[in-house]
Amino acid sequence: MNEGIRDIVLKGLDQQVGVLKSARAAARRPVRGWLRAVRESTGATQASLAAKMAMTRQSYAQLETAEARGAISLKSLQRAAEAMECEVVYFVVPRAEVAETFADLVTRHDPARAHLAATEHSMALEGQAVGDLKPVPLPTSQQ
Repeated sequence: MNEGIRDIVLKGLDQQVGVLKSARAAARRPVRGWLRAVRESTGATQASLAAKMAMTRQSYAQLETAEARGAISLKSLQRAAEAMECEVVYFVVPRAEVAETFADLVTRHDPARAHLAATEHSMALEGQAVGDLKPVPLPTSQQ
């Protein structure tokens, strides 16, 4: 990807990261899945939703089971949501223990960073470190 375009995309992602993290915290998936929770709360039956989707009740039940297991396709989830007059909203955010922003995530995965960190360490041993290298926390499993 062109460096300029990449920077624009990264800036746009970072502008949204706070709202996305708040949404993540506020919208935890129900234990038995969104499809079942919404269907039961609206009083719809599996049979009525299956009819709207032109499938059998058993096939619709399999969608709910697949979603609860985390194995449903995005397309199937969207079809089921549309049958309930809902929409699917999804997003991706950096894991909290890895990075605060997408820019931090980019920095963490920058191949030149390892070389730069090693150079900074060597310079520090010689009392010549610049000291401007922002530390990147390791994931919990690597500490």
